[in-house]
This record gives sequence, C-alpha cells and structure tokens, in this order.
Amino acid sequence: MNESTTPLQDTPSGTDREVLLADLLSRRSVSPKRLVAPGPDLQTLELLLDAALRAPDHGGLRPWRVIEFRAEVRAELADLFEQEKLRRDPLASDLDWLRARDHALKPPVLLRFVVSPRRRSQTPTREQWLSAGAALGNLLNAAHSLGYGAIVLSGERCFDPLLALALGIDEHEELVGFVSIGTIAKAPPPVTRPLAQTVWTCWRGGSSAFGDDN
Repeated sequence: MNESTTPLQDTPSGTDREVLLADLLSRRSVSPKRLVAPGPDLQTLELLLDAALRAPDHGGLRPWRVIEFRAEVRAELADLFEQEKLRRDPLASDLDWLRARDHALKPPVLLRFVVSPRRRSQTPTREQWLSAGAALGNLLNAAHSLGYGAIVLSGERCFDPLLALALGIDEHEELVGFVSIGTIAKAPPPVTRPLAQTVWTCWRGGSSAFGDDN
C-alpha cells in the first residue's frame, strides 16, 4: 500500500501526537544569563546548521548565512559592542556598557544570523526572508531538541552601520540578530502560550467573509 492510500487510522492521534511534537511544543527562548558551558561542539553545530538548511527554500537560494564568534575573538567583539552602545547612548552608565560586553563574552556559543537576499533571483525578496526565518526557527528548534537553551537577540545593535561594517555585513545584507546557545543552568520562568484560535480563522467565500470558528 502506498503512502497516498494509507488508512487515516494509522496516523497518530490524541496524546500520541503531542508526544511526537513534544520538543516543538516545549521550545522557548532562554536568556544568555541562564546559559553556561558546554555549548554545542563543532560537530553538533554542523548538525544544527544541517537542520536549518532543511527549511523551505524557494529556488534553493540559501538567502542567509551564519558566522560563529569563537573564544579568541570575543574580547574584540565585546569592544565593538561597547563602542556601539556608547555611540547610541553617550550617557550610558558603566553598568550599561558592561552589559553590552557581556552579550559578547557570556554565551558559550555565539553566532550572528545574516539575511543575504539574492538580488538577481526571480524569487521575491519577501519569500527569501521567509525562508531565512524558517531556517533560523529550525536552528533554534534543533538546539532545543538536543537539550540546549538558545535565544536570538536583535535590538538597536543590529542597525548600527559601523558595527555591521566591522562584522563584514555587505550593503545588501541585514544583520538579523545574535544567536546564543548553551547548557541551561537555570530554567526560565514559565510563560503563558496563546491558543491556536488566536491566529486561526476560516474563510467562508465572498468579500470579507471570515468566521471566527474553525
């Protein structure tokens, strides 16, 4: 019997489906202050990127890239983060710039995620951004599945042209955020998740014919 004729009763149901999706349903962002070594080693990091490459990708463009910041360059990165903070806020306190430095120094594994749209492609730019976002989601989900905590931090830092230049970001690229990955030392507080119905409507045909039930 081929896949298209498999009886519906063979598909998982109820609790079985929740078990199969347990990793996805339990994933959440974990602040760098809650992460400690060890982070993923090189082989594991390669596996996480393999998962990211499985994201939907119209045209196979891979419109994104990841740069790893290893231990030997973290101090230089911390200097750049501090300089960016002081450019943005010349009156920043010592605590503020120390926090900026910590964002570079503390994560066991630190990556930058860059969206790099292919300008001479027939694939619309918005689809390339969606593909990059899906890849980033796969990366985070894969890290969670392997027992690591992870988070993407963006904010004003990602819009600083001098920082982008120092980090080798091309003019047509966007620095989306910095991905921190490590072992969870302290569990984050519980969060309340919205229900599926908050993003789920049903089109009933005609203009403006939407219903709230599904």
